[in-house]
Amino acid sequence: MKNFSRKSAFSIAAFLPVILLGAHSTTAVADGTEPAIYACKACVKYTGWRGSIDFGGAYISDDSYRFGDYRGLEELGLYAAVDGDAHYRNLQGDYFDLYARDLGYDSREIDTRVGNQGFYELRFGWQELPRYLGYGTQTPFLGVGSDFLSLPSNWVKANTTSGMTALDSSLAVAPLKTEREILDAGITVNFLSNFSYRFDYQRQDKKGTRPMGAGLYYSNASILPAPIDYTTNLIDTAVTWANQRAQVELGFINSQFDNGNSSLTWQNPFSSRPEHATFRAALEPGNKFYQFNLSGALTLTSWMNLSGQAAIGEMTQDDPFLPYTINPEYSDLPLPRASLDGKLDTSTFNAAGKLFARINDGLTFTARGKWDERDNQTPVDRYTPVISDLVPIAPRYNRPYSYERQQYSADLNYRAHRVIRVSAGGKQQNIDRTLQAVERTKETTWWGEVKVTPTYSTEFRVRGEWADRDISDYLQPLDGGPVDNPLMRKFHMADRSRDRYVIEFDYMVTAALGLNLAYSEAQSEYKNSILGLQQSEDQNYSVNLNYALGDKINVYGFYNLDTIDADIVNTSSGGSGVWDAATRDRIETSGVGLTATISEKSSLGMDYVYSDSNGRISVQTAAAEPPFDPLKTNLKNFKLHFDYAFNDHWGYKLYAEREQYESSDWAIDGFGVDGINSVLTMGEDSPEYSVWYYRFQVSYRF
Repeated sequence: MKNFSRKSAFSIAAFLPVILLGAHSTTAVADGTEPAIYACKACVKYTGWRGSIDFGGAYISDDSYRFGDYRGLEELGLYAAVDGDAHYRNLQGDYFDLYARDLGYDSREIDTRVGNQGFYELRFGWQELPRYLGYGTQTPFLGVGSDFLSLPSNWVKANTTSGMTALDSSLAVAPLKTEREILDAGITVNFLSNFSYRFDYQRQDKKGTRPMGAGLYYSNASILPAPIDYTTNLIDTAVTWANQRAQVELGFINSQFDNGNSSLTWQNPFSSRPEHATFRAALEPGNKFYQFNLSGALTLTSWMNLSGQAAIGEMTQDDPFLPYTINPEYSDLPLPRASLDGKLDTSTFNAAGKLFARINDGLTFTARGKWDERDNQTPVDRYTPVISDLVPIAPRYNRPYSYERQQYSADLNYRAHRVIRVSAGGKQQNIDRTLQAVERTKETTWWGEVKVTPTYSTEFRVRGEWADRDISDYLQPLDGGPVDNPLMRKFHMADRSRDRYVIEFDYMVTAALGLNLAYSEAQSEYKNSILGLQQSEDQNYSVNLNYALGDKINVYGFYNLDTIDADIVNTSSGGSGVWDAATRDRIETSGVGLTATISEKSSLGMDYVYSDSNGRISVQTAAAEPPFDPLKTNLKNFKLHFDYAFNDHWGYKLYAEREQYESSDWAIDGFGVDGINSVLTMGEDSPEYSVWYYRFQVSYRF
């Protein structure tokens, strides 16, 4: 019962029944008679209070950070299982809605809305999300979670991890975990018949640790538990005017990100000179963003609509710079400025946004346009980095790149026959960049689609897309940094031709049995990349079945297969030899399930999902190395739930889940913290577990 000691969970869980039952006791529940005003389906079906509360316990059979990811159920033991909702309506349009979920877990959530229909609404929400970023991790460092990591007093330094004789006795479990708390609040007010005002505020606090790699020398490095102490404040507000033919909205967005830690300092675990006994690295800097946006839609005629939007904003980042290094030997290296003084202007224009026109009963035309600009006004200066707090390198310039992007598209939709629809269109995207290897890319896409519906129960769809991207001359900017091989092309800025095909077939075999078959294939060829990504191929196969056995039982099943293949050519350091690499990924997912209404008082549900992935990487060089071991994951998840109602108010719910997970990753498995002589790691392993999750709840409806 260790989780029952968590005050935050139980304070909320304990007060929910009081809130719900108190609400129930203050106002009479509506009887079964409906006022005549509620003859319409869209109208409110009750007045007074209604709601439910489900309370009980849950049990987890084993510890598993991977199973607890997002769920908040990572440790073996008992948990409080509390959910509920409450609703209020009256004939004057007043309403109240409260939803609460998993209040006894670390992933609890509450959402509340109160207002008067058509006049105003107040909103409040609270959510907590746990995340686990590493499994089986350990570290000898003390002060995990803070901005300074020290070594134990008996630490023995050495040139390699095998010589650190105090390592084993100094290791302590160091889960890489984050906890995110999200507060939402908002209001909407309608006024002057055609106007409304909306204001939403969100605050996110995220705390925990994450892995961070840090070099110490040319060959030594450590994997450290870096602290996370992030705060993000977001404001989103807008004024809207609307009538039957037009709508206009003027909005404003503002966000501010703050990091409670500007840097991480740690003691060097390897043998070193005195000036290299401590190292420091900067962490994520704070930043600010604001944006004004204007959007609207206009119905010009019964057959023509026009819509669009425009936005302009600015991002800034001006946290003070740290010195180049903590190493006193280079403490006199001057920084060119006190802070980055980063400034980025953004703008998006959809002034011609979207035009829809119905030319005749069988033909429609749609055109879209978008202009997007990122103007980076960050000052350019010469910096002299000190690599690993050890050696200064040649001065180089920062590279604050900008871009302008234009996107245009148009398409026609034609009803050629009672059972045949034909669609076709084109899209053009142009991107102009500064301080990048490619100044301009132009990509043209053509597509066509035929949809045939020969009977009311059958539909067949075929779609093809053909895209071609051309680039300007490939010239790497000379900023003093490392120079790429002149024959190498970055895949997102390289000439490319891409073909994609989709085939879908929907068939209602009977009124109760539905079948969907789908296949898609995309092939990309990087025709002028002598070095870099050469080609890739993605394929997807899927089958979906849905079968209704009468009006009480529904059965479904699905199968999905994805294959992703890619070929790469590159050279080793210095261009001394060419190597080829191939990646072959296969992801297979299938599942079955059913929902059944056993009687007026009971229902049953079952789901089973199986997923298996296999990733293969092979690299061929002159040394003829064998391929890497496959990257594997295998997931089996089974869920069973049963609900039973004793009467109109009381009932119970049973839930059971079994999840089994296996994985392997050659990059981390089996190494431990000292498996690589020159790198002190956190000993992460691929997760593997088998967990049962049981939940029993008593239900009360009012």
